[in-house]
Amino acid sequence: MNRNEINSLLKFVDKTRILFNKTVSNKTVDSDWKVFSFVITNHLDNKITTITSIIQASGLPFATGLRRVKKLINEKKLIQRTKTKSGKSFSIHPSAELIKEFTDYLLLIKKEIASNLGFSEINDNYFFGTSLSAGNIIPAPTVIINQDKKYKKLQFLSNDNPTFKVIEKNIDFFEYILDCKIDLTIEGDLKKLLNKIIKNSQSEKKSKFDIVAFNIPWIGQLTKLNCLLPLSPYVEEVGINLNDFHYSGIRSSSYKKNLYGIPIEAIPDLLFFRKDIFDKYKIKPPKSFDELFQVCETLKNDKEIESPISWPAKRGQPLATSFILAMANYGKPYINLRHIGQNIYDLDSEKILLKTNFLSEASFQAAKMLKKLLNYSPKNISFHSNDECVEYYSKGKSAMVMNWSSRAHLFELNNKSPAFKKTGYLPRPAGHPSFQVSPIGGFSLGVPKNIPNEKIPFIMKNIRNFVSPEFIKYYIEHGSLSSPVFSVVNDPEVRALSPIFNEIDKMEKEEKLIEWARYPLPTYSNIIEEVGNKIYEFIFLNKDLKDTLESCQQSCQKYLN
Repeated sequence: MNRNEINSLLKFVDKTRILFNKTVSNKTVDSDWKVFSFVITNHLDNKITTITSIIQASGLPFATGLRRVKKLINEKKLIQRTKTKSGKSFSIHPSAELIKEFTDYLLLIKKEIASNLGFSEINDNYFFGTSLSAGNIIPAPTVIINQDKKYKKLQFLSNDNPTFKVIEKNIDFFEYILDCKIDLTIEGDLKKLLNKIIKNSQSEKKSKFDIVAFNIPWIGQLTKLNCLLPLSPYVEEVGINLNDFHYSGIRSSSYKKNLYGIPIEAIPDLLFFRKDIFDKYKIKPPKSFDELFQVCETLKNDKEIESPISWPAKRGQPLATSFILAMANYGKPYINLRHIGQNIYDLDSEKILLKTNFLSEASFQAAKMLKKLLNYSPKNISFHSNDECVEYYSKGKSAMVMNWSSRAHLFELNNKSPAFKKTGYLPRPAGHPSFQVSPIGGFSLGVPKNIPNEKIPFIMKNIRNFVSPEFIKYYIEHGSLSSPVFSVVNDPEVRALSPIFNEIDKMEKEEKLIEWARYPLPTYSNIIEEVGNKIYEFIFLNKDLKDTLESCQQSCQKYLN
């Protein structure tokens, strides 16, 4: 079990105990449970735990609570560590023994629940908290009767990602199913889409759009500008099961602990590779950049391909994204978030003085790696954005490509592609051994802040439908190889379409999909544009690397200030 599943199980058991106290007993009992639950939850969330906070959580009188904490320390269930250099302040942590005991206990709970829900065997495919339809065939969408007589029209703003293209091409079907008219506005240019969302939400008039699909790195900027409505109060009311969604997708759709969007896509940036070409040379898929260069060297003279690898290197946003993602694989986000785990950074930026990391060792290594990669890339790589580099791969011109999974349909659903049914998937290669990880990307559905209150229930019900397992499966069957929910991937009909679903699901469960690589600062888009222009000068115009990164650091720091 990963930390996300343990957290879900712990919250579940906690909730059952709260319900017992509410319905059967008004007495505060089980103080040890409250202590253990509190300490373990804080440990999983990387929060500081003090003796005072534990006593408060236990519900015991102070003196009794203090004795209880000291007893648990003596029993080595809890560990006390000095928090300051003076040694007068302490933090409390669960012992390795307690973590193991608690994990074993929660695993027994998981097995008991699963067996009572009818699962014949427990394996890694059963992930607590997902839809109860896991492993079953999800039916086609059925007609939903729109009982809201006042609203018969839905205004929808999106980009041109495959999911939204499916909606556009089959708009009559969706109107029939949802029993309302849908006005879908598609804006392919990301800059223009962002500006439309901002302009619409800041209008003194009521919002033109009911639903806006936003790129998840924009969430910081959109919330700072007060463009989006917090959705948490409405989620349970309309029946959206957040537990079925990839944790990384939900976290990426949240900002400062508030949920502002519901994921309709989960698209990590991956390494795609031709399994048949790798088999021909008897080489293993690369898990690190060093191994990647070894593979490129082996494949550089292969006559079947034009170049070993392609990747987004076009000036501006594509190249900047390639650069900051490479930084993440060398162990650093582009800003100085607090490192709290093996490949985990704290997303709470309120507690730190923000600085850019463009003068870090990871930044130097990432830039040099991309420069070296030119030797094995297409001659016109400087013109390759996301679409161009995947099209290059899908035509059989490269053996590998690094890009977002949303474009896998170009070869997975195209039987004329040399890569058809011959592609394997890995997280991005590691620069540092602990960071073979991929950033999560994609779009979430949000509600403009200036929407009339009385219309919100109607909108939220339709968002629920657009992200339902039935609709997600429909998108997949009609050309969008992306699912943000576990239950859809467990559908055998979906799994049969492409191996990419199982692979992404596995990465999510192994905590290889991360949100911190593209931390959604309100000024993220400004920083990306700036960095993309400057890194271009080093990679393609041979400008001095140190000067380039110093310029990045100075010019981008102003956006943080």
